[in-house]
Amino acid sequence: MVSGATPTPTATAGPDAFERSGRGVPLRITLPPPGTPEPYPLIVALHSLHYDGTDPKANWDLDGLAQAAGLAVVYPDGIGKAWNAGTCCDVASARNIDDVGYLRALIAHLSANYPIDRARVSLVGLSNGGMLAYRYACEHGDEIAGIAVVSASRQVARCQPAAPLTLVVVHGGADQHVPYQGTPWSPVLNTAITPVEQSMAPIRAQDGCPPPNAPGDTVLTDGYGVPLNGSQSAAVPDGLSVSVDATGHGGGIAGAAGTVTGPGSVPPSGSTGTGLTVIRREAACTTSARVVEYLIPTMGHGWPPRTGTGSFATAGVLWNLLAPARSARPGPRM
Repeated sequence: MVSGATPTPTATAGPDAFERSGRGVPLRITLPPPGTPEPYPLIVALHSLHYDGTDPKANWDLDGLAQAAGLAVVYPDGIGKAWNAGTCCDVASARNIDDVGYLRALIAHLSANYPIDRARVSLVGLSNGGMLAYRYACEHGDEIAGIAVVSASRQVARCQPAAPLTLVVVHGGADQHVPYQGTPWSPVLNTAITPVEQSMAPIRAQDGCPPPNAPGDTVLTDGYGVPLNGSQSAAVPDGLSVSVDATGHGGGIAGAAGTVTGPGSVPPSGSTGTGLTVIRREAACTTSARVVEYLIPTMGHGWPPRTGTGSFATAGVLWNLLAPARSARPGPRM
């Protein structure tokens, strides 16, 4: 299923690695509008456990982003509606499905048939899909510009990205499925869950980004990711606290329950934008890559709602950070 403009595919000498994989045809692809400058970027949208590519296509608003920003989005399916992200998840992990190899073949196949900018390929994943995005970055980080993970953790122990890449994290402070601080064992996913900060650490190290603990590294934003003016107040999940000064800036997230406060505090409903207050953390990196974290204290597990009170403009916020990113080298032809 293809929406948007449809260029004539480039003829190939024979089946490539993706075609030989025997899955995912026809593909769900949304292409940018006619007249979009070529080559254009590509987002690979990775669904969560027990879902398939129809979920992100219908609910993440990436199709709207493709039309507005001039990029392509592909929505692949994991075998058994799961991805092998390491210790998770389900049949894909149990059968040791090579989902990283499959995604590499998919990206190469699309690049051979559409005018994709190989230096501007990014992965966006929710939950199990975000876990796979982490694994891809750990194993082939030099082949992609960046990853954005929502409600996800890194589920491979060994992680040494080959080059800097941009990382964007969105996580709910009330997430009990993939807890922010991790858990020694999840009976639902049958694995330990890596804490968010530990998940991010190898990419921070490769990007030359210190932990965001300096003054000004932590700010409050509204539901569009725009920093708030003045002090705000927001509930912080159990086990976390954030210090914020009178300008709305602060140090970091600590391991104690509390609230974000400052002189003349205003409740989240008094903020601008969608009425949501978000904690944003970012430290300056020594490379051109960026590592940005958005903690939504009141959000549970899942993709943030697109509309209404408490909504977060996830697709636009992620793309604003991923758009300038470029990979160290294009991926292999397969």
